[in-house]
Order: sequence, then structure tokens, then C-alpha cells
Amino acid sequence: MLLRGKVVGSEIPRFKHRWFGILEVEADGEKYDLYMTGNAAQWFLTGDEVEVEILKEPKERDGKLVLDFDDYKLWKFYEGDRIPVWPLFEKEVEAKRYSPLTGELLYTYKIRAREAKYESDFEAIAELEQYHYASQKEKVALWRCENGHIFEANTKQRCPVCGAESHILEIKGSTPASRFLIFELVKKEEYEPRILSYVRVDPPIPLMHRRLPNGEIEKKVREKVFPEEWFHPAFWPERIMKELYEE
Repeated sequence: MLLRGKVVGSEIPRFKHRWFGILEVEADGEKYDLYMTGNAAQWFLTGDEVEVEILKEPKERDGKLVLDFDDYKLWKFYEGDRIPVWPLFEKEVEAKRYSPLTGELLYTYKIRAREAKYESDFEAIAELEQYHYASQKEKVALWRCENGHIFEANTKQRCPVCGAESHILEIKGSTPASRFLIFELVKKEEYEPRILSYVRVDPPIPLMHRRLPNGEIEKKVREKVFPEEWFHPAFWPERIMKELYEE
């Protein structure tokens, strides 16, 4: 069933904002709560026009019609374009390995590339991150226990203050707009990891303006705040590769 409607609100729990959010949509006289990641929900504004394809019968919770992560597809309309928003990006590929001696096919890995959306995805990202940057002094993630204590750690563990269960709060160094692409094995042996690697995707830093104490607006101060080489050239792969090889 395909419905055309508008966003009437959203809810992004402060301590679950990476992996949980609710988008409230009104269509055909009904209100639906669409469960999604907070990363996706944060880009909607009240009044945005959307289209929802309902894949499974909505569930009723606390008097509301709820569509869970896998129950719907969602598009947003922007300047006349119909933009797919949910489900998040996902693609499966095969990686084949051959014998260097005979050329015979030895085994095939089936890999799924998708945007991180579950709490367990972000826990796995933190575990991978620790092998790059972490040390006993530098932790890669913030965690929050069920009693509200926030602490730093590289992997999921019980709260060091009260011993309660904890949930991942944030990957340190990421921004609220950061998205994460993960690569996972579709079929794996017991000794193989579920998630092999990840890529953090950050949007470009936008043009920055600031209001001075006298009320005047100073425009485009981005280059005054960050080094020029961060932006110029904005995208020049040939030059980037040349500089890497020269190093």
C-alpha cells in the first residue's frame, strides 16, 4: 500500500540518537510512527512531503500505528525530486579467492555493504576502531548505562560505577552528521567476524557565517577557521594520488 503524507513530528532519544529515532507521518487521516535510525530521522522537518509504502501490517502500540525498521519504504520529496530515504543503502557482492598455483577457485565470500543501523553495528564499529587509534589512555567510544552514568571504553561492558548494563552513546571523533558504511559477511564460519570493516562518511563542512557582537553578519568564514588545504582543491583525485606517491 502506497500513501502520500506529511511529516508532523519526530522523536530522537538523546542517548540512542545513532541507532534509533521515530518519524511521525500523517497520511489519509491516520498517524504512523516510523521507526528508523536517528541518523536518518534528523534530516526531516515538520511539513516535509513524504511517500510511504507499507510492506507489513502496522502494529498498534500505546494507541499508535507503528511501522518497524523492516515494515516500510520511505521517500522524501525535495524540489520536485522523489528521493529514497528508507531502507538505508544496502548491496551484496561476491569476493572470490583463487589458488595462486592452479588458478582454481578456492572459496567465495558473500559480502553485504550497508549503512549501519542497529545498536550492534555501532558496537562492532567501536571494536574495530580500537585497533586503529585506541590505547590505555585513549578510548574510542562513549557508553551510557541504564542509570545514566557515561564512561569511555573500547568495547561494550558493564558500568564501572554501578555495574548496570550499558549502551553505546557515541563514536568519539564523529559528528552528528556522520554516517557509517559497514561490510559484513552474509554467511560465515564460527571463527569469522560478522563485520569485516567500516567506512565513516562525513558530509562536507558547509559554508560558515557568524554574527558579530554589533549584529553584523560576516559571511563565509570557513577558510578563516580551517586550513585552506582542507577545501582547495575540493576534489582532485589525480593530485591526491600524486601527493600520496610522492610521500
